[in-house]
Amino acid sequence: MTLDFKYGTPESPRGHALIYFQDFANQKTFASYVILLPITVDVSKYVPPFLMNQVGDIGVGDMSAFAFPPAPEEVDNLDSIRDLASYRNDDLIFGGVCDPDDLPSAMIKVNEVVELYLDLYEKNNHITDIMGDSFEEIEDHSPVSDVVYSLMSDTDRLEELTKLVGRLRYSVEAGEISLGNETEEDILVLRSYFPDSYQIETLLHWAKETKNESAAHKTDLYLKRCFLLAREEYVELGKIEKEIADLID
Repeated sequence: MTLDFKYGTPESPRGHALIYFQDFANQKTFASYVILLPITVDVSKYVPPFLMNQVGDIGVGDMSAFAFPPAPEEVDNLDSIRDLASYRNDDLIFGGVCDPDDLPSAMIKVNEVVELYLDLYEKNNHITDIMGDSFEEIEDHSPVSDVVYSLMSDTDRLEELTKLVGRLRYSVEAGEISLGNETEEDILVLRSYFPDSYQIETLLHWAKETKNESAAHKTDLYLKRCFLLAREEYVELGKIEKEIADLID
């Protein structure tokens, strides 16, 4: 079986993908989501003893790659899946024809896609055990970062953004060009998980600025603005936006 990529390429899989199937007889579309974790997980440590027999058949040990839901669920239409994959920067893979009434067969098809997708990812990214890589290598690998970001909560993403902005400011001030470029790439990947109203590109602009004396202060204000938007604290948000406008004027 060869994976049919609609978005993305088999030469450079992102590590996360929407897979869809079609029931042409009823003109319906079904989908599942494939995730390749950046670390391996021994599920047996988290399963209560009385459930071990039930989960043993599906593989308790290595859960570095999986699909959820395990059988594809019906979605609105094919266009919605295409739009979602484009918005999230996911690979989009057509898995073929699906019979929604044959659940075991549908689960097998999804599992086949997961195994093939993992094989492509390991082959093209030369990764067999991500835990064996250094911390720097993990951060430098954009597809891995993207997978990590996709699993984060909104609060975690904001905290990650804060860390990355701090690192970028340091790299700018210290003249660490390589570190700055790598950090900027991570911020651009993370940006896709925020609405446009968060103005991440403007935040990035001021974080990289070296000639403007108030650049650091503007960076902090735009970062605070992101947190206030997330918390829906609109009174404080208005104050921050006024302060930003006064600085720019």
